[in-house]
Amino acid sequence: MRGRVVTGAILFSLIVLLVLVTSTTAKNESSCVTCYTDEAALKKLCKVPEIPTGEAEG
Repeated sequence: MRGRVVTGAILFSLIVLLVLVTSTTAKNESSCVTCYTDEAALKKLCKVPEIPTGEAEG
């Protein structure tokens, strides 16, 4: 009986910890989602190559 109580307490603690960690990570303003959905930040990181618009060969 005591083993089940200890196991239940550990399991409950892990679930609470998991909920707290994931909720604070989702609110982080410097997350990957914020960076990858910001077009201005993406334009700073990647220079688009120029495509020549002259006459084609061949």
